Amino acid sequence: MNDITPLSIQNPQQVTKPGATVPRRYITSVNGVDKLEKTGNTDAIDKPTKMLLELLKSSLNDTPVNEEVFKGANYSDWAALLKVSQESSVSGMALDATEKLPGGTVPKDVEMKMVRIQKESAARHAQQEKIIGEISEMFAKKGIETIQMKGVGFSMEYPEPTNRFGGDIDIFTRKKGTQTIGHSNTYETVDNMITDMGIKVEDKDLKKNKHSEFEYKGVRIENHRYFINKERIPEAGILDEFLHKSINPREKVLPHGTKILVPSKEFNSVFIAHHAFQHYVFGGIDIHHLTDWAAHIKNNGLTLPDEVKGTKFEKFTNAFTNLSNRYLGTNVKAPEDKKFEDEIFNTLLHPEKAETPKEVRDGGPLKVLSYKMTRFIKNSKRAHEYAGDSYTGIFRRALERKIKKPMELFRYK
Repeated sequence: MNDITPLSIQNPQQVTKPGATVPRRYITSVNGVDKLEKTGNTDAIDKPTKMLLELLKSSLNDTPVNEEVFKGANYSDWAALLKVSQESSVSGMALDATEKLPGGTVPKDVEMKMVRIQKESAARHAQQEKIIGEISEMFAKKGIETIQMKGVGFSMEYPEPTNRFGGDIDIFTRKKGTQTIGHSNTYETVDNMITDMGIKVEDKDLKKNKHSEFEYKGVRIENHRYFINKERIPEAGILDEFLHKSINPREKVLPHGTKILVPSKEFNSVFIAHHAFQHYVFGGIDIHHLTDWAAHIKNNGLTLPDEVKGTKFEKFTNAFTNLSNRYLGTNVKAPEDKKFEDEIFNTLLHPEKAETPKEVRDGGPLKVLSYKMTRFIKNSKRAHEYAGDSYTGIFRRALERKIKKPMELFRYK
């Protein structure tokens, strides 16, 4: 594995505050990504949002920017664009495309903040490249293949990989030369290796959980037992079987020369879309999920396996493809359902807020409780309708969590 030194990444903690560890859902000082509980990122598909989407389309396709979209934009518009891009973790892509605009179009301080975010993203990318290389080598010595899903491996689908900010590293491991059925055949071995290093492994003993988690040198690692939420989505079991059969890893060389294994394009056609689907159903979908899908179908087209046909997930994937065509410049045919597409897009632009709104907090604990119950019922209906999650299972899991931490009902988050 190559030694990676850019931007002082030899010490992973330099990306965060000195002496700090990366939280469960990694957030830099200015950039958060891939978290189920997501802060809302805009009030409407207004001018700043249209401006951002135009920049992302230009960045993904290396096409000129439509300058008409930016005419009349004031400082507030650019400040709002910056906020949306930060919260959706696409600022680096947006910055690249602003270079195609006439000089002076972007307010200087906004441009400087975007440059800083882009540098942070590149630093984080280099850090993760170093870590995935390290753990791949470590596990390989035990005869274990490490396949990296999404993240730095998938970032190579982007024109500039370091602009895809990664929150954590998702891995699936197996004995070298084997094919898995139902679950990883080295999942427990990996968890035990990490535990033996003195590192705490979260959710290690949960048998019905798709992954465990641990911190390795400041980076959150998700060690997958299987791929998607088959414990909550009945139809996901068949899709998970397909992912085991189609993963067929291939070697990918990352920007600093590290060689890793990544899944096949057939695997990603289901896994990347289903990751967005899970965020849509359970909360937290945002613009970077759409740019991931756009990057994938731009490079690989859209071919869905028979296992997807007739499912709610197929309906979502077609809608997501059309949103990518409409807003990010891809050109991949899929059946249209404009009402459903608009529903997804509205959710994407208005992700559920992790933090209870100030006006609710000011009303006291009972108002917080009422707000959380209303939100829970709304989310439960969506999980039941689109994922087939049973109401019994939803309420049982919620009850189990609250029995352990009852005061969370009255807290702000």
